[in-house]
Amino acid sequence: VETEEDALAIEAVMPRVVDQFQTYLRELRIKDLRGSAGIYRLQLELLNRVNAAAYPTAVKDVLFQEILIQ
Repeated sequence: VETEEDALAIEAVMPRVVDQFQTYLRELRIKDLRGSAGIYRLQLELLNRVNAAAYPTAVKDVLFQEILIQ
């Protein structure tokens, strides 16, 4: 996000963001995440979901620190 105000706005809707992420991630299969294209699609989908939940605040990127596939 660009400003501290945007970061606070995201914090305020974080429960909604987590719910959106968890709902989506539960439906994924291992084959959906194969290769760099799968991870890229995941990143785009999460970015779309966080932006929908945080609108009108805009999030520029979703960055992964770690991905655990079970």
